[in-house]
Amino acid sequence: QITITQPNTLTYSDDMISFEYDKSLSVSNTQIEQGIEQCAILKATGNGFMVQKYKAFNPSGLTRLMLNEITKESISYGYTKTEKPFVRELRSGHTIEGIHATLTYKGEEEDYIVATYGGKDEGILILTMLMTQEFPEDKKLIDLFLETLEIK
Repeated sequence: QITITQPNTLTYSDDMISFEYDKSLSVSNTQIEQGIEQCAILKATGNGFMVQKYKAFNPSGLTRLMLNEITKESISYGYTKTEKPFVRELRSGHTIEGIHATLTYKGEEEDYIVATYGGKDEGILILTMLMTQEFPEDKKLIDLFLETLEIK
């Protein structure tokens, strides 16, 4: 008799990054255009994260643009936005910097983090989205990603 057991968390790893995620989920990879790849875990709840990997330029200047793009619909609907700086040292020793935005409307709350790490002609942009607080396991998914993210 053979028993195969899978750990509760799996590791995604490529030439630029690695992170851990729950075994019940899968990572989607998309080539956006030449030199830009995206990997993401997004749940049906709208909660999740994505990483855009840039191999031709430093994405550090894209933080505000990305945040405005992902929140503009909610803002036009009537949500109010508060922002605070986001800085985190990764497991790999690199530091990502960006913006943590919270949108509120009639007791509803949405949380977004947009942060970047850039080097000479390359880097990453991360986006986390917690569209609803109803699913604590979704917050754990984002926390696990941020705790285990490494840049190579």
